[in-house]
Amino acid sequence: MIDGASKWQQIKFITLPLLKPLMVTLTILAIGGIFRSDFGLFYQIPRDSGVLYSVTNVIDTYIYRSMSTTGNIGMSTAAGLYQSIVGFIMVLVTNSIVKKISKENAIF
Repeated sequence: MIDGASKWQQIKFITLPLLKPLMVTLTILAIGGIFRSDFGLFYQIPRDSGVLYSVTNVIDTYIYRSMSTTGNIGMSTAAGLYQSIVGFIMVLVTNSIVKKISKENAIF
């Protein structure tokens, strides 16, 4: 503002470049959470209706149902571990892509 920049120039040359590292970091972390679902949407809203299992059965609800009804701890743990490992690999891949584009914006 002191140098006579318009509001658009302030946004374009000051605000957005300063927000870029934050936006990149949040995008990398959000990509890691792609396999997480909204548990309330897929379990609580349909009220655990057996008819809707084929439509609402995502990894999170599968883990909860297998722990609460069948008690199959091994399969539940394996499904949760799969979900975590795939999310972690996606974070690593996304971070490596960001590192190739702009090294200072990568997380590690």
